[in-house]
Amino acid sequence: MRVRAHIPAAFIGLALAATGCSDAITAPAATAPEAASFARQNPNTGQATFGNLIAALNNITVNINNLEALNDLTVADVRVVNVEDVLNGNNVEALNNALNNNDVEVNVLRDFLNNSLNDNTVIVRDVLDVGDVLVQDVIALQVNLLSGQVTVFQFQQ
Repeated sequence: MRVRAHIPAAFIGLALAATGCSDAITAPAATAPEAASFARQNPNTGQATFGNLIAALNNITVNINNLEALNDLTVADVRVVNVEDVLNGNNVEALNNALNNNDVEVNVLRDFLNNSLNDNTVIVRDVLDVGDVLVQDVIALQVNLLSGQVTVFQFQQ
């Protein structure tokens, strides 16, 4: 579920020394641990907000690509958020504008979710099926490459 990052160990040693976390500036070229270890150090609180929703609507293509790039996605990494739960008095006009401005992209997302054979897409569809959420009700998704978390925004219009 995480994207692998290869960082030379010497760079990590320099960063540790610069922050006072290490006395050594060594280690021949090696790779950093997978991003999963970074996610454990900086956990994603997973709090879905109105801002996250608008950002996800405005970046649908990026999030589709990010979903395809994830490794080891599981159903536990996917959550479905009802848009009405994040509206909470926020500007409904802003949501309507974002939906209108991204209508084509929302349909591309739905087509992708319905037809892609990518393993991650199958997992997202499985989560939607378990929650009785129709792909037609999905308006956006947000993919966090660092934590591997996928948030699917649903809105019954």
